[in-house]
Amino acid sequence: MAMKDEGVQLSRFQRARNALGRFAPVVWMKSVTETDEITGLVRLPTIGWRFSEPHPELQELFHSVTREAPQNVDWSFTEKRNSLIVPSRLITEGGPDGQWNELRSDIEQNDQEFCIVASEDIELIIDAIAAQPALPTATRISVHQIAKSSADELVCVAESFTGELQVGMMFQAVGVPGVEVRLTALRWYPPRPETKRLGPLAKVTLVGKGAGLLGRKELLVSLPGSS
Repeated sequence: MAMKDEGVQLSRFQRARNALGRFAPVVWMKSVTETDEITGLVRLPTIGWRFSEPHPELQELFHSVTREAPQNVDWSFTEKRNSLIVPSRLITEGGPDGQWNELRSDIEQNDQEFCIVASEDIELIIDAIAAQPALPTATRISVHQIAKSSADELVCVAESFTGELQVGMMFQAVGVPGVEVRLTALRWYPPRPETKRLGPLAKVTLVGKGAGLLGRKELLVSLPGSS
């Protein structure tokens, strides 16, 4: 059932934005309108968005919702620069690169039954996202300067963006799949009022297999329950 605000039914775009915004700030979003204003045809629904910063801890949530919520057709969740939820048919028939305008138009013109059931599904997906409990805010740090590096240890200056940084926390590297490291030493630098950094700087030691693969500007996200 569509969510309402003071008796006014919200658009699919706004319902999706509200659902996604519970997890993190949404800085860009695109959602196909429910029907074509000129032809009246039901449009093939897709939702694309980008959060203000990467949130790899949310990927499994969106994969799960995309698999389990729909009742009519198969759906896919993909994430590159932007996150995207689309009917799997677009990927299987049009390829994974996202150039689907011609295929989308063909489906809308010649397979309205598919568009109608897909439209029902996207409402279930939005409702399922809105029903998910918001995850605790993860701590995010960015490697600012490398002081020492080996295969299993990285000593670096890090910039803290969100959350509370503590010794013992486990971090996952956003840009280096499979690398998980533990923060074993932490020393904060005193604040410098003349700088305009987003967060304070700290010297940290990160230990774990693959630590030496981490480089400057690498974004690290704390794992749930690691503190």
